[in-house]
Amino acid sequence: MSPPLSNVTDSQLHRLIYSNWDFQQALSALTFLTNECDFHADYNRVDLRKFRCYESSLIISFARPFEPARGQTALGLRTIGVQLDAQERELKEVMLNLRRKIIAHSDEDRMHYRGSTHQLLEDSPINLPLFQYVESLHIGEAQCRPLNALLRKLTSGISKALFKLAQTAPDRLNHYKQPDASSTVA
Repeated sequence: MSPPLSNVTDSQLHRLIYSNWDFQQALSALTFLTNECDFHADYNRVDLRKFRCYESSLIISFARPFEPARGQTALGLRTIGVQLDAQERELKEVMLNLRRKIIAHSDEDRMHYRGSTHQLLEDSPINLPLFQYVESLHIGEAQCRPLNALLRKLTSGISKALFKLAQTAPDRLNHYKQPDASSTVA
């Protein structure tokens, strides 16, 4: 049972509402990945990069609610009445670590590539740099089902909390939020 949201600030409420959208985006990216990727097949570089795009979107969208942005609040699971078991907490940490170390930032200790040079012509002083990047996914097939269940648990918790708020304080949800005009990208 989710606790009442009467104590949450407007900023926390906005984070909660947007977390709902983030988790829906993560579920969509996970669906695209699992529908299109056979984790046992060999793929060319282009297809692998498409799957990495899905995976990156999944990881960023999953992690965004849990990461405070510019001094704003992060999603508190107690706010939505959700408790994670040990496996769910571990999966959440894996996802947050992937976001922090690989997807949203390029930590040097997690980089994986091979560099070499190729002499353009025999007896030529010109060498071309060549780089090969590891194109594999960071999320395995075995993580997809538990991740799907965790995302559904989180969205369900948010939905229940927002439903309860709609019953007790509908005026808090009757709101049009738009970006600050000075913060929009042209």
